[in-house]
Amino acid sequence: MLTVILIWMYVIITAYLAGYGFLTSFAGWPGMSRMKAGRVSKTYEFRFRESYLMAGVVLLTVFAQVYSLMSGVGLVANILVVIACSLILIYFRRDILDDVYDLIHRIRQGGIWIIYLVVFIIMAYGTSHGYMHYDSDLYHAQAIHWIEDYGIVKGLGNLHVRLAYNSAAFPLSALFSLSFMGKQSYHVMAGFFALLLAWQCVDIRNVYRRGHFVISDFARLAAIYYLFTIYDEMMAPASDYFLSTLVFYIMIRWLDMNVKHEKSYVPYILLSLLGVFAITIKLSAAPLLILCIIPIHRLLTDRTKEKTAALWISVGLAFLIVLPFLIRNVVISGWLIYPVTLLDFFGFSWKIPKGIAQFDAKEIRTFGKGYNDVSAYGDVSFAQWVPEWFSQIGGISKVMVILSIVAALIYIAYLLYFIFVVTGQKVQNMQKSEKTKVFDISLHSMMNMADFFTIGGTLLGCLLFWFLSAPLIRYGVVYIWLVPAVILGRMFIILLNRFGENIKAVLMKTLAALFLIWMIYKGANLVLEDTGRFDLRYLVEQQDYGTYNTDTFELGDITFYYPTEGDQVGYYPFPAATHDLTGEVELMGKELRNGFRTITN
Repeated sequence: MLTVILIWMYVIITAYLAGYGFLTSFAGWPGMSRMKAGRVSKTYEFRFRESYLMAGVVLLTVFAQVYSLMSGVGLVANILVVIACSLILIYFRRDILDDVYDLIHRIRQGGIWIIYLVVFIIMAYGTSHGYMHYDSDLYHAQAIHWIEDYGIVKGLGNLHVRLAYNSAAFPLSALFSLSFMGKQSYHVMAGFFALLLAWQCVDIRNVYRRGHFVISDFARLAAIYYLFTIYDEMMAPASDYFLSTLVFYIMIRWLDMNVKHEKSYVPYILLSLLGVFAITIKLSAAPLLILCIIPIHRLLTDRTKEKTAALWISVGLAFLIVLPFLIRNVVISGWLIYPVTLLDFFGFSWKIPKGIAQFDAKEIRTFGKGYNDVSAYGDVSFAQWVPEWFSQIGGISKVMVILSIVAALIYIAYLLYFIFVVTGQKVQNMQKSEKTKVFDISLHSMMNMADFFTIGGTLLGCLLFWFLSAPLIRYGVVYIWLVPAVILGRMFIILLNRFGENIKAVLMKTLAALFLIWMIYKGANLVLEDTGRFDLRYLVEQQDYGTYNTDTFELGDITFYYPTEGDQVGYYPFPAATHDLTGEVELMGKELRNGFRTITN
């Protein structure tokens, strides 16, 4: 745990400084201003320190990906990060010192910082040990090891097809694994993402102070439940955890801004860019791009030179976030987005054969439907696999899937009612003005509704994309929880507001008490579950990757490892494959860095 805390402190300092330097500069770029009365613009002020942290994490991830294209992500990469952050600290020293003094002053004034500290320690303890995700010992650990040592290698997916599943989470993990210190390769960044979400969830305390719910409270409740479910697994560098915690974070922040009637388009741009970043973590987040409708609409409405500049800057930043991810895809697999074979643009010698990529894509879909035999179940009908899939998922997941369907039906009915009834009445009241637009979200009366429909539609799009592609619960758990949380949460608020103040006050106190009881119950269960795997050494160290028995084979003059049983090999037998590849794969040179290609007959 102590090791995790120290690394997290390093991550927080570097991410904060990188994010501070970027966002402070970003706020002064053309178009990045807040519109005031009389159309007077003012430089946007970032009010939340977590914005600096999250921006810094994105920057460091992009840096790690770019650096991996040239060399292994290790000591030199960290030195460059420290140098860059030191320069930022020197340049912005007065502003940063003021920020530090303000934080110290807040700590002295109130006790809320104790909650954040306790959450920090609890999450660090959970990240210090637990259950290693199956896929982490299958290929995550090896992918990170390759990035640490070589950065990127042509045709790496030919050695182990799972290594072609590129994710921005792996270069970030390699950057902060500190393997160059010789102790072990630490895997703390999935837990760090969970920490940032946990800190965001602390604001659930405001429900009792407010005396009423806002829609983001329900997203926070769903996120808290999710954090409980992954607490004993978040030490693993699995991209599923990175993505789910990030999507929860994005949606909570977006809903918060909607509730507070944020007028500036700047934070919406930044959250949209964070959504683009999420796609580089895992492609299943692609429907999050629907959220970009909100900032794009604001930038295109009453367009000015500043707004046009802001739009092009946003497009450029999105491109810079995605570009290193796409380049890594091409180098590792020969495909722009593996295993999508529709985007067939390259003919590199190291390209994974199309047939293998197509089979791999089919295997992902088949496994997601609950089947292991691709040949037997690859073409199973929708009517056959859905009932079987539903019967295999856990009880709480069944409930949430049903609630998601109910929420989707309510959303559709609500949308139709708004289009044909509410909007029609508003159009009549506007006396058929030619300048009136039915979905003009600049109209104050429609802003909340339009944002709700956009957010709800985005979540439903993500849910549908997941269900039709690879509906394994852990791939889409964030969506089956957020859809009912947001849509049914809004319905609950509408119903709650119909009660009298006295009844509402009693109900809020009852719900607060139930929440506390639930938190105590879940916390007690975590303690009881942890007693079986408690080890004093994990108070200082972090649990390492798993170890497995291996055999060897030769490619050229290099020895490769593969497991004698199963397909997991862990981190240390390196380089490793799932089986003996003699006669299937060959080196493209004499060294590992030269790359691999499949031997075709």
